[in-house]
Amino acid sequence: MNLHQKIQHLAQNKSLLRSLKPKTIASIFVASALLYTLPARALTSYLGINNGTGYNTDPEYVDRSIQHTKGLNLEVARMGMDGVGGFTEGAGFNWSARDAAIDRYLNAGLKIHLVLSARMHVNRDGNYDQWKANFRYFVRNVMMRYKGKISYYIIDNEPDLDYGNGKMSAQECVDMTRIAYETAKEIDSNIKIESPPVMGIESGLLDEMLDAGIAEVSDYIGLHAYGGQISENRLGHPWRVLESRGIRKPLAISESGSINEYCNGSEFETEDCRRRWFAYFGQQLKRFGYDHALLFDLDGHDSWAVAPDFNPTKTYQQIKDLRLNEALSNADFESDNNVETGWIPFDSNDVWILEGASPYVSFVRNDNGGAHGGNGYVKLNNGNASPDTPVRVRRIVGQLPKGQKVKIGAWVYVNGKASATLKALGYDYRNGDAEISATSTKKNGWEYLEIEVPISRYWTVIELGTSGTGNSGDYVKWDDVSID
Repeated sequence: MNLHQKIQHLAQNKSLLRSLKPKTIASIFVASALLYTLPARALTSYLGINNGTGYNTDPEYVDRSIQHTKGLNLEVARMGMDGVGGFTEGAGFNWSARDAAIDRYLNAGLKIHLVLSARMHVNRDGNYDQWKANFRYFVRNVMMRYKGKISYYIIDNEPDLDYGNGKMSAQECVDMTRIAYETAKEIDSNIKIESPPVMGIESGLLDEMLDAGIAEVSDYIGLHAYGGQISENRLGHPWRVLESRGIRKPLAISESGSINEYCNGSEFETEDCRRRWFAYFGQQLKRFGYDHALLFDLDGHDSWAVAPDFNPTKTYQQIKDLRLNEALSNADFESDNNVETGWIPFDSNDVWILEGASPYVSFVRNDNGGAHGGNGYVKLNNGNASPDTPVRVRRIVGQLPKGQKVKIGAWVYVNGKASATLKALGYDYRNGDAEISATSTKKNGWEYLEIEVPISRYWTVIELGTSGTGNSGDYVKWDDVSID
């Protein structure tokens, strides 16, 4: 099976793997990103990574987790509210261990996204009203205790899976989220609520929850995404689900990752393949306008860990070196292009993740006669691709003015049957499927294309593309990209 098939299978196996672990809600971290080794920088809060401080509050373990969180340049920690008691309405709490863990994070300059589970943290009473009362009691006590300290709560975790205490229906998810949402707004209007994150991007439970009103009682729609779920036609699925219902809400991913076993080759090759998955994922998050995402997993002892027993891997270094808010650079293709840090090939197959290269994309330098200006350009050899196969490169452009429009331009040269298209993607954080484009009309000569893009937050993704023709000798060249 190809990589996307393998990793779709891996996303299913991940549920089985985690169901064998203690019934806990993992802690998670959040950071920001694009991709080459740079000096230490300020902590960021766009991506994140799970670890075990939700259930393991041992001070030494917590301190090592904090050390690696900051080492990865992550600012926000997601943590489960395990082990504090309060399982039933009126029951007592034991806050000491949890207080100490939270204080360690806050004192280290980190923020916390806290998981409140209606299945794991309170008694799931056979009487539904009592179950809700138990959860309301638990939520109120937690939010009151950490008022002013914690302002982001995630409700439960993968309600479409049974971790030993049953699944949750769409209506149960909405009811429990409503309890948290209404309690939060009463206690502190700054608190944000993430809806119960479903196990996968295409989970039918998300559709059911939206129909039952989850968008009305949450600030973010929660999701999980693994492996092949980050491919072009899949990561945009939740946006289409929302759009079909007339809903516009920010999307957040609470777990995401890949493992070596579902790549081909030697251990060295599979680790590189896994590492590249995270580079691809970073681009896809921005391309589809996701608000933030949390990676899986920091230090567990299975294949998901990026630092098993706190020993960093290549993937750990990849995450550490991610940059997702860099200003546009190498716009004229005069510098060497690192396909994991700059312009990334986006074909409709697995080749780039598996091998780190595309058979259709060449970054040309030292060709004065072939460039629009200078000596460099990117060449898309669409004649080597089957008809209608997308051939394209993309890069994230950050540090853009929020709420303003920018003009993006590029020069293109089309030789052969196809046309070429300049696109802006991911600029609308409440409609990640939106795109703005301009298409070439000229053949065998340089043509300037320009688009105007409204920036809803601070980034967009630029795509320089064409389609395969299957006609040997056809090609498209792009050069001199600009932003005004």
